[in-house]
Amino acid sequence: MQRVYVSLKKETGHHGGFHSTLIVILSFLIFILITFFTRGAFNQEREALLEILGKGREVTALNEKLKIDLASITRGRYIELKAKERLGLKRPKDGEVIILR
Repeated sequence: MQRVYVSLKKETGHHGGFHSTLIVILSFLIFILITFFTRGAFNQEREALLEILGKGREVTALNEKLKIDLASITRGRYIELKAKERLGLKRPKDGEVIILR
């Protein structure tokens, strides 16, 4: 009886390994390009958002200052109006005021 040996290894040609390596390299390059462009778009959007937030902070600070100014102006006018209405007082002229030290 003669023995027959069968190889279980699948014979792959030289081109099979080359194609799979080429696919891996191309996939990696495509991934790097997509990452690069996505990162650039992200940075642009981040800068725009930071600019908008900075303007928002400026507007908020200006709004707070204007609220304080309005409160002081309104308070002074309110006091002057009530002094005229209730007490019959009026604001003195510049020559009528004497400042003592």
